Amino acid sequence: MLNYALLLDPSLPVGGFTRSYGLEELFRNGRLTCLQDLEHYARTDLHPQFTSLDGMAIKSLYIAVQQNDGWRIALIDKMLHAQRSSLQHVKESRLSGQRLLKLAKALYPWLEFDRLEATLIQYNAMGTLATVHSWINVSLGNDVEQTIHGYLAAAVSFCVEDAFKLLNPPYEEKNPVIQRMTNELLAAWKQYNVPESEPTVFQRGLLHRHWSSSYITQPPYMSSSHQRR
Repeated sequence: MLNYALLLDPSLPVGGFTRSYGLEELFRNGRLTCLQDLEHYARTDLHPQFTSLDGMAIKSLYIAVQQNDGWRIALIDKMLHAQRSSLQHVKESRLSGQRLLKLAKALYPWLEFDRLEATLIQYNAMGTLATVHSWINVSLGNDVEQTIHGYLAAAVSFCVEDAFKLLNPPYEEKNPVIQRMTNELLAAWKQYNVPESEPTVFQRGLLHRHWSSSYITQPPYMSSSHQRR
């Protein structure tokens, strides 16, 4: 039987998720001409995104899901959505989350997916890939670090897959590149994931940045009606 990891396998016709890394633009501009360029781009541009944004978001989502805090789940989801500068990336993230949710429903029909979907609808959240990925893994009882490592490893695999389509290097170089880039990203995450980088700090930072935005509604316990009591 297939397991959850196969849902994130880009080689499967129905299993992979799509991520927009800006590789096509780099390729067109002549800044991505070889695998060395790819690895440099990953270190300088992708590592900060995957560690400080995706990784910390998953840690925060784990707490919110475990506490059944629908408002905070939606808040983090909307923050992830707002942090993406590329419209194409936003569209692909939404599609990826929907695809993963659909596949997971077929694979794990006993999980209460209605709860997640109701939360997204109630707070008008998008359901980004990181949100859906976190919710599924919490429901399956997977450890948060295991979940983050799986997410980061999958991200590297898809990035390399896209780069190979553009650069067409020897196929036998693919797995060594994936292994090397994955090890580097996990090392970057380990370095970033220190006690000072707790989920509460991450949430406060993004909340301060986005609190006044119209797409973020106040939680029930901070609503105006509650305050008037």
